[in-house]
Amino acid sequence: MSFTKSLITGMAAGAILSAVTFCASATELKFAHYASTKYPLHVGLFVPLTEAIAKETNGKLTIRIYPGGELGAGPVEQYDRVVDGVADIAYTLPGYTASQFPQTLLTELPGVVPAGEDATAKFWTHVDMVDKEFRRTKLLALWHNPPSVLLTKEKPIRSLEDLKGMKIRVSSRNVGRVAESWGATPVSMPITEVYNSLATGVIDGVLVDSSVLDSFKLTEVANYLTKGMNSTASPQMLLMNRDSWKSLSEDEKKALEKVTQAGASETGRHIQAVGVAEAELHFAEAGKEIITLSPEEAAKFNVASDALVAEIASELEGGGINAKAYVETLKQ
Repeated sequence: MSFTKSLITGMAAGAILSAVTFCASATELKFAHYASTKYPLHVGLFVPLTEAIAKETNGKLTIRIYPGGELGAGPVEQYDRVVDGVADIAYTLPGYTASQFPQTLLTELPGVVPAGEDATAKFWTHVDMVDKEFRRTKLLALWHNPPSVLLTKEKPIRSLEDLKGMKIRVSSRNVGRVAESWGATPVSMPITEVYNSLATGVIDGVLVDSSVLDSFKLTEVANYLTKGMNSTASPQMLLMNRDSWKSLSEDEKKALEKVTQAGASETGRHIQAVGVAEAELHFAEAGKEIITLSPEEAAKFNVASDALVAEIASELEGGGINAKAYVETLKQ
């Protein structure tokens, strides 16, 4: 074999060995979510997150996204998938597994974070107060939707009395209790089931942030949107399997925290806020009605929900959770 041929052969073998060594040392995390690849959070947060972590670690740590329930369908089950290690990272709502996050879910109640203030920023400022609720996982990001609105198909909601007895879809137990305090009958179901349920009359309306009008096509089946009262602000989050987190090197942990935590949470909050503004514009352009409650009518909703917040905080205190102090801290 000639010297040149030997050199080329040796270089090729070295390149292959280097590639094998790199692949062996690289870590790929599985990221599960139940939405489509067109979902604004997939496009604006999840995909950029994979790009950022690869850049920060020079490709030693990568994330592969499994959208649309590829690792198992159903929004409610995402928490179990990340705890059990089916996924290394999962996108979910704490309200789907409310028993795991009773203190965190106080942030979604009307008026706990004063109107006009940033619930996401307040959560991260005081995240140490809820760290026990994330002991089974690693919290990567948590952000809040803009305040929820009432979306209805047949009946416009212009007063508290209009809501009495209506079947309203809710995302969590707390949100259900808010709807109940307003006189509605709460119906719990994942957002993925709302379109058909509203279209067929299984439910009369939805208490949810209005970004879903676009992302889940609810403009096609809802005709009225009511806002103006203190309302719920459902948190959403990215969780990581605890063992997967522990298996990372210290440099990889630092890199992952750098591209997640409060910064990624603010990105999620911003995406949701932009989605709300665009969705409400599209809703109005479609000839649907947006109703802003008068101050007098909004006050009736607020009185009912304020009493409920005090009731829930007292219940949690009875179970050994420092709920009242947390609520007072968030209100400041």
